[in-house]
Amino acid sequence: MRISKIVLPFIIALTYSFINISCQDDFDDNVNTNTNPPNIKELTYLIYMVGQNDLSGLLNGNIYDLMTGLKNTNADANVLVYADITQQPELYQLCNENGNIIKKTIKTYPDQYSVSPKVMRTIISDIFVKFPANKYAITFSSHADGSLYRSNVVQKRSFGYEGDEGYGMNITDIMFALKDLPRIELIMFDACLMSSIETAYEFKDITRYMLASPNSVPGEGFPYDKILPSLLKMDDEGISNAAYLYMNHFLTNEYEWDDFVSICACDVTKLDSVALYMDSLFQDPVVAQRPETIKREKLQFFESGYPLYDFGHWLHSIGKESKYLDDVKRVFESAVIYKGHSDYTTVNDYTEKLENPITDEHFSGFNTYVPSTLKYNELVYKAYFTKLAWYKDAGFWRTPYYSWYE
Repeated sequence: MRISKIVLPFIIALTYSFINISCQDDFDDNVNTNTNPPNIKELTYLIYMVGQNDLSGLLNGNIYDLMTGLKNTNADANVLVYADITQQPELYQLCNENGNIIKKTIKTYPDQYSVSPKVMRTIISDIFVKFPANKYAITFSSHADGSLYRSNVVQKRSFGYEGDEGYGMNITDIMFALKDLPRIELIMFDACLMSSIETAYEFKDITRYMLASPNSVPGEGFPYDKILPSLLKMDDEGISNAAYLYMNHFLTNEYEWDDFVSICACDVTKLDSVALYMDSLFQDPVVAQRPETIKREKLQFFESGYPLYDFGHWLHSIGKESKYLDDVKRVFESAVIYKGHSDYTTVNDYTEKLENPITDEHFSGFNTYVPSTLKYNELVYKAYFTKLAWYKDAGFWRTPYYSWYE
């Protein structure tokens, strides 16, 4: 998520009515001492906010937007917000209290790094235990750099920006936090650049849907007041409609500066087939030699300064004339349940003019990391890329250019 120069005012309504959801009375840290059987809902939906940064005020606005959205649904759901916005993170439940939609504080945590994989795992695991449901979903909300792979150091982030030091997480860190938890129906990123083929493939065994943007997300974030009723349906139609409403919100408002948006909703369980056909594609001797000849400046990019380019455009560039290309495109397109884009991908921070046109032809819904052809440039990114499941399963190791970095 990026902060823009223009910040929309938030109109905060403090009370709401009509929703069939009740708050849990407490958050007992010792599950075994709870003699009352848990109330199992159809869905537990968690918003995980990392906001000890310049997004703090905007994330507070998102919470009230969630309350507005909750008013307009009768979903049988636990709606929870973990908000690390101050030095003492808090867990809220949004629910009905005497006919009003309220934000109830369930737990206050000690100061902690919410982008620590162990901390994140503990928090999410505890919430899933205390708020059991038939389905689970998580939205991660913060700054992000997309799937830019950095070594295990401060400012290593793909996702999150916490504290003056800028702590963050790589995709493999998030995988550690979510692995072996109850299966998650949706992983959503209210954060910039996170709709990438590498990220989606990494999550394919722990979730069904991923909803994210391949380029920047305006600082105000997703319009939860509009999309929450659709999200809580947790099916193809609901996820697709939430993505559509995201696009419609930004394309129809009065501000030009946020008309640089895009979105993608994907059934990531179908990406196994994409990797299988990609592996066949890389066995074509001609294709195997092409990655090191790709000129990045000719590919559709999403954000100035980030080596993230449109996956479909890159795929066509390396696979053209190969008999396997159509197979890869066919199975990939079957996995994408909704995609949408504006006419541009970036806005100039100084002139506030929209830049970098984008067309349907060069928009797949996903970005991908395309390495520099200079062997030592971005060396850490390249080496990390070889550790990902996408690298191994999709056959990148078959190409001399990529295998050199192993």
